[in-house]
Amino acid sequence: MWTAISAGNRTQCVDRATVRRDTHGYRRFMTAKVLVGVLVLVGAAGLFTGCSGSRQIYRSAPLEREIELNRKATTAFERGHYETALAGYREALQISRAIEHVDGTAANLLDLAAAYRVVGDGEKAARAVDEILADGKHAFPPAQRAAAAYLRALLYADANALPDASRLAAQALALCRESACGSAGRIVNLQARIAFLAGDRVSALGSALEALRLNRKAKADEETSNSLRIAADVRSLSGELAKAEEDYAEALALDKKLGLAAKIHLDLIRLGDVAAGQLRAEDARAYYQRALDVSRGAADERGMTEAAERIRGL
Repeated sequence: MWTAISAGNRTQCVDRATVRRDTHGYRRFMTAKVLVGVLVLVGAAGLFTGCSGSRQIYRSAPLEREIELNRKATTAFERGHYETALAGYREALQISRAIEHVDGTAANLLDLAAAYRVVGDGEKAARAVDEILADGKHAFPPAQRAAAAYLRALLYADANALPDASRLAAQALALCRESACGSAGRIVNLQARIAFLAGDRVSALGSALEALRLNRKAKADEETSNSLRIAADVRSLSGELAKAEEDYAEALALDKKLGLAAKIHLDLIRLGDVAAGQLRAEDARAYYQRALDVSRGAADERGMTEAAERIRGL
């Protein structure tokens, strides 16, 4: 999760742990439908915002209230209470606008847009990020515009508007590099996924490997896992099943380290698909059964259904 709290308090350059939620949309291996919904941001300002600005000793009561509302909204989001989160972000945004807190306005717009995306309201999500990208009333800094461009690219990808998604992802990367945002690997992962959705496997694999290099250098385990999974998706569809299996297995190890149940399920499904593609039916069954057990433990009905269908299909 990219946190917006730091926008209101740059005294300690807050950068809380990244917690990204997997949204609906697991891909069936043989149909090449890929997951873009896995890339979600809430607490968006913190992803691209570096440690800048002078030490802020005093914070007004409205600013304190804005920060607290954002914090509570983010907690609600993490717990899946999306309507509560939306209400909290809207109230925090109202305060940030009333006191002309530009950083807070951007942060709350990003968080609001991300929450709207998760509940399926792409139109409202787009309006929120477009306010930052238009950059008319306020001079939003490059780091915040990078976050907005990244989210706008996700929204375009959701709508299968892939040329626009590619254009906005490139804009996000340029803004990120301009501001030294530290999240280039995440953006290049998105570029790889967009290229894959567009059927350009060569570009997809090249971007995935570049993202892998960047994310390993940054020691960003979750994004490293994403890079490995994208590369493996390309390789599996290109018939490089042994190499794909290596990448999925490494992604699985990272996701287990991070405790990301939805991604553990996804890795196991992919490993089962590779085994099935190599006519290793018993290995495939074992992977699918593990995926079923993981989903059952996480109370993920969609995941349980998917794994059960794979087992029946063997």
